[in-house]
Amino acid sequence: MANNISVALDSFQPFEKPRDGVGNNPFKLGCSRTVPASLDEIEKSWRGGVPIELRQLWLTSRKAHLFEDVEYGQWGLVLLSPEEAAARTAEYRGTCSDDAVQGDIVIGEFLGDLELLILSGDGDGVLVALPLDSRVDWYRVASSLAEFLVKYRTALGNKYWEGVASA
Repeated sequence: MANNISVALDSFQPFEKPRDGVGNNPFKLGCSRTVPASLDEIEKSWRGGVPIELRQLWLTSRKAHLFEDVEYGQWGLVLLSPEEAAARTAEYRGTCSDDAVQGDIVIGEFLGDLELLILSGDGDGVLVALPLDSRVDWYRVASSLAEFLVKYRTALGNKYWEGVASA
C-alpha cells in the first residue's frame, strides 16, 4: 500500500514538463524529483533518526523541485536530500538559535527568497520560517508533511499561507 507522501508527490507528476501558465504565476514552472534515497543514506545523515513522514519522503524521492522557475530560479520549492537537510538544519540551529526548537528539521528551501520549510520539533507541524522574523511570526502551513504537499500542489506552487495568520 502506498503511503500518503508518495501519493502526494505523485500528484506533481503532471507538471514534470515545464510550462507557462501554471496558475497565475508568470514563470515557466516545472516539477522534478530524483530516485529514492536508501535507508543507509538516511541513517548516515540522521543518526538520531527522523520522523516517519520524512523517512517516507526520502524513500520516495531523495530530492524534489516543486513548481520551480526553470528559466530564472526565482520561484519554487526545493525539498532537500537527507544530507542537505542535515547540513541546512545544523546551519539553521547556529544562525537561528533563539528560534530553533530541539528536533526542528529544515526540509526545504524556497527559491528566490530565504524562507525555509521546517518540520517542527515541538509537534507544531510544518512551518515556513521567515528570515527576519522570530518564530512566533512564522507560518504554520500544515499539520503534517503530506498535508503540506497536498495544499502546495492544490495552490500550484503559490504561497497559500501568505495573508493568513502566522503560527
